[in-house]
Amino acid sequence: MIVPATPADIDAIMACERRPGYEATVGRWSREEHLAGMADPTHRYFVSRQPDGAIAGFVMLQEVGLAADSILVRRIAVDEPRRGYGRQLLGHALQVIFDEFDARSARLGVRAYNASGIALYSALGMREENRREEPGHNGKTVTVITMTMDAESYRQPKRANP
Repeated sequence: MIVPATPADIDAIMACERRPGYEATVGRWSREEHLAGMADPTHRYFVSRQPDGAIAGFVMLQEVGLAADSILVRRIAVDEPRRGYGRQLLGHALQVIFDEFDARSARLGVRAYNASGIALYSALGMREENRREEPGHNGKTVTVITMTMDAESYRQPKRANP
């Protein structure tokens, strides 16, 4: 079940984004940054709740309702990778972006070495738009790929693979 996050979820959100290895792919915010994000009308947070109420992961959107009409998927993190939670969260985020907010496009940045992230985003229909170099978490330069999806692509019927 994917629902809007509340301030009571911040500990679980922070635990997700602090999993080993995520410092190089997901990013981390402090409690204060998350509280400010939840209070910001241009941000939206969603959590995936397991049947027992535990949080399996979260997705954060930014730039909701801004003039550019392109919503940024800022962060996706899951507690247990490779169980389908990331796919569900991104699918939900895209549905909200295009069906609820009626945005023109969705975009996200992914580091070029994050093969599993790129595979997930591509599988859900996102495409590479450009690449840029920026400082990484360890001081080395990393390549960041901007992946996008426009509303028309989102609404096209999905073709079955032969």
